[in-house]
Amino acid sequence: METVDQAQATIFREITTDDSEVRGEYLKHFEGAANGFSVSMAKAFVKWRDFNNEIKGNEGRAHVSALVYVAITLHVLSMKNFLAGQPVAAGNLFRQVLECVALALLCSGKEVGVLKRFMEDEYSSRHAIRDVLRHHKELSLKGDALEVMKKSQNFYHNYSHVTKMTLAAAMSFSQKGGLYVGASFDDGKLDKYKKEINLRVSLAEVFPNFVDGVSVNVSKW
Repeated sequence: METVDQAQATIFREITTDDSEVRGEYLKHFEGAANGFSVSMAKAFVKWRDFNNEIKGNEGRAHVSALVYVAITLHVLSMKNFLAGQPVAAGNLFRQVLECVALALLCSGKEVGVLKRFMEDEYSSRHAIRDVLRHHKELSLKGDALEVMKKSQNFYHNYSHVTKMTLAAAMSFSQKGGLYVGASFDDGKLDKYKKEINLRVSLAEVFPNFVDGVSVNVSKW
C-alpha cells in the first residue's frame, strides 16, 4: 500500500520535472514524423512572417496575423506535448489549433463579416470550425485543406469533454492494472499514437497553404 508521503513524492516529481525518457520512447517511433512536421511548420512560419510584414498599421490585418501566428505556435506546442507523453493536454491544444485556423480563415474573408464581430468580442471561436465549413466557398477553401479540416473536426471532439479516451490516457494497455500519473509511453497504445501523430503531420502539411489562403483573402480587402 502506497503511503501519502510516497504518493506526494510521485506527484511532486511529475509537476517539477521533464521526463526525457518518455520523450525518447516516442522519438524511437516518430522521429521521422517529427522532422517532417518541423519542416512544414517552418515553411508556414516563414510565410506568416512575410504576411506580417505587410500589416502596415492596419488593425484588422494585425488581428488576422496574430491568429495565424497563434495557430502556428499552438500546433507546435500540441506536438511537443504529445511527444512528451501528455496526450490529453496535447489534444486540448489541438482543439485550439483548429479553432484558431478556422477563425483566421473566417476573419480573412471580407464578405463573411466575422472579423469585426471578433474584434468587438461578439463572436465566439467555438463556432469557428462550423462556420468555416459553411463559408468554405467564399474563403476559397477546398481540396486537401477542407478534407483535413473535416477529419480534424471529428477528432477534436474527443477532447472537448471527458470521454473514455480521457480515462484511457491514465491507464496502461500493456501492463494489467497499471496506472500513469502524468507523462507516459505505452506500447499497447502504439496504433493510437500513430493515428494522432499522422493527423498532426497532415495538418502541418497544409499549414503553408492555410497561411497562403489567409494572405490571398486579405489581399482582396
